[in-house]
Amino acid sequence: MLRLFVAIDVPDAIKSQLTGWRMSMSGARWVQFDQMHLTLAFLGEHPMSVYDEVCQSLEDVEFSPFDLEFQKVGFFGSKKVPRTLWADVCSSAELIGLQNKVCKRMQELGIKVEARKFRPHLTLARLNGASYEDVGRFLEAGCLAKSDSFSVDSFALFSSKLLPRGAVYHIEQTYFGHSD
Repeated sequence: MLRLFVAIDVPDAIKSQLTGWRMSMSGARWVQFDQMHLTLAFLGEHPMSVYDEVCQSLEDVEFSPFDLEFQKVGFFGSKKVPRTLWADVCSSAELIGLQNKVCKRMQELGIKVEARKFRPHLTLARLNGASYEDVGRFLEAGCLAKSDSFSVDSFALFSSKLLPRGAVYHIEQTYFGHSD
């Protein structure tokens, strides 16, 4: 069984900028540089036979390269129990279009993708016992943060292994857009 998801692998220069948004915070486990990505669809655990179908189906997803950038920060969870810190993505119709195409392909294969509305973001840290005061300082410090713009000319199928120290991601296959 493979645990799979589809995501955009962010360029190293942008990962470096996002790493610079970190601050000292008790209870924060910051995402490792090589694990930073922008998830388009989480597919869950599947046997190798489904893996082959997913790989083939994603070959048919057509898109033109587009630009993205990250802006400001946010958090998931509640003020009582903040769970995740993330970098927000500037609004992008092209990104939403790509995500919709990927999800449609997966649904055609009978793979259920998350039902909730797509909220494009890049996870910066997972929280365990962080205070909302610390989260508030992080939100205030990052309210005007903005990364450089970068070109999205590909997306990838990733596998994920859950280990005691956290998930480890591996790019299984990369799919490239086509310029018009």
